Amino acid sequence: MKTNPESSAAAAPTTEHLKEELHPQVNAIVEMAKLLKTKAENDENVQQILTAARALLGVIDGEPKEARDSDSASEPASTERCDVLYIEDNPRIFASVKLLLGSKRALKLLQATNGETGFALAQTRMPKLILLDLDLPDIHGSEVIQRLQKDPATVDIPVVVISGDATPSQIERLLVLGARNYLTKPFSAEPFLAVVDEVMQESAAARRSS
Repeated sequence: MKTNPESSAAAAPTTEHLKEELHPQVNAIVEMAKLLKTKAENDENVQQILTAARALLGVIDGEPKEARDSDSASEPASTERCDVLYIEDNPRIFASVKLLLGSKRALKLLQATNGETGFALAQTRMPKLILLDLDLPDIHGSEVIQRLQKDPATVDIPVVVISGDATPSQIERLLVLGARNYLTKPFSAEPFLAVVDEVMQESAAARRSS
């Protein structure tokens, strides 16, 4: 029996359709793995599931190659300064914050998709501000803050945590570790911009007085 190629092609799901179908399901796996991780922090199986699900989500999101090349900054050897370093592995969240700060404050953002790269970029790029997610693929954001605080080259760079964890004890712990402020996801544009303005102004004043 012969099949009609045109009808077969029409019946086949498009890439965009598959992305729309898969994204909420994979995102649900990511959120579930995050929840499990809070209850079993040292469980390697949970971490593997979380890492794999995040990687798959990145493929589904289909971040353009040009954006990855310019924003992910996989080559920390460069010494070009940036205004803001955002350590965040979710390309959609980074893109929205980049658009917001670029259009409203004309700030240049650089992305690091994991903690190790973020710390290396902080040392070489010396940003004026670091925005930090906590649930990173390699190390927890709290460890990134501790490393930044111990390094004389990065200790004065202000860090603002942006996390979906609104637990009061978690917020207090990160502020004690050295975070300048703590914002919970999702956040509104105006309060976010107000925090960025305040922290960067304080940082600039401290640099002038030193």
